Amino acid sequence: MTLDRSIRPTGRGRPGLRRLLSDPSTALLVAQLITAAVAFVLNIASSRMLAPAGRGELALLLQIGYLASLGLLLGTDRSVVAAFSGAPAPAVARAFGRLLRAPSGVCVLVAVGAFAAPLAGLPTWGAGLGIALLFAVVNAFVRAVRSVAIAADRRREFLAYTLTGEVFRLAVTAVLLATGSDHVVTWLATYVLVGAVPTLVWWFRWTRGPGSASAPEATARARTEGLVLLPSALAHSGMLRLDRFLLAGLASTAALGLYAGVATMTEVLAWPLLAFADSRLGRWRADADAGRLRLRPLVLGIAAYAVAAGAVVGGAVALVLVPLLGPEFAPAGALVWPLVAAAMVFGVSQIAITLLIAHRRSSAASVVEVVGFAVSVVAFVVLIGPYGAAGAAYGSLLGYLGCLVVALVVLARVRAATRRAP
Repeated sequence: MTLDRSIRPTGRGRPGLRRLLSDPSTALLVAQLITAAVAFVLNIASSRMLAPAGRGELALLLQIGYLASLGLLLGTDRSVVAAFSGAPAPAVARAFGRLLRAPSGVCVLVAVGAFAAPLAGLPTWGAGLGIALLFAVVNAFVRAVRSVAIAADRRREFLAYTLTGEVFRLAVTAVLLATGSDHVVTWLATYVLVGAVPTLVWWFRWTRGPGSASAPEATARARTEGLVLLPSALAHSGMLRLDRFLLAGLASTAALGLYAGVATMTEVLAWPLLAFADSRLGRWRADADAGRLRLRPLVLGIAAYAVAAGAVVGGAVALVLVPLLGPEFAPAGALVWPLVAAAMVFGVSQIAITLLIAHRRSSAASVVEVVGFAVSVVAFVVLIGPYGAAGAAYGSLLGYLGCLVVALVVLARVRAATRRAP
């Protein structure tokens, strides 16, 4: 990546390579690429085993888990990085554990209730909902591990955590394929298993050792700023996940399966940008406080990357879609380019929103995400009914565009105010 002065080529060969390899974002980026590669394989496997309708049901249950995890985190996955930047890993992990303890306990109790009282006429959905809620707890701690690694500069250990977890995921998936499993709940349960095992190991590792003293003031700051960022997190995930819910309700789970099959491959476009933004949040906040954060070259560099990567990924997905997922997914070919464009715009918008947080404009960041979410809702409701999965794809693109435009307008005002400041 050439998006930051600290990792630009130096013209001195190996020293430049060493700087790139030691850059804070590199380990996060490699971890994201590993996760993306495994998600790509898992998408192919589940699509072939479950067919579009089953793949859509799995996607719907996963969205329930992802959204529920936001209620457990309450925005702290970002605020902890800012509040505990540079703190020892045990201190950050223990503080995060205190933040997640009560909401996670409530979620587990609700999951047990879902198992005990299956939905009338939909017995498998009782089990599916219960497992989805357990997945929400696991996913909250997975995101917490990432935040701890960024705040405490344990990124290389996070890379090892990601690698072991994804190898485990591939092994479990191989077992499902070997046994011919075509049960949605079984596939969903593997998400809980492969997330929980490595996360428990690393969480135990990071909560031990020196530097684990209580930090109530920093924890309180993280909770407060997390609540300010919660609307942003909800709107952010709403834009990412609402399309799945509405597709299942306004179209069908088969349409959702087609959509999820393509979206899982195209959304990896944005992952390097998310890793880059998260790894830079602490530095950007320090630079913004000192008045030396340059916005224009950063945003232009990000946009250039998004366009170039989008062209490569879009062409590749269009080429391999049917050979990999099977002939049942041929109608999904029309979704590739609108979803590529949506992923590109989403990635750039998240950079802009992270820059707002770096400038201590967390409330503005939440407003930006809420505006994008509102645009998405209107677009989905209007377009999904008549156009199905294509309507969801273009609705996502419109929502992310609305988010990006508002974020850039606010950033321009922040930049102007910074220039006027003495």
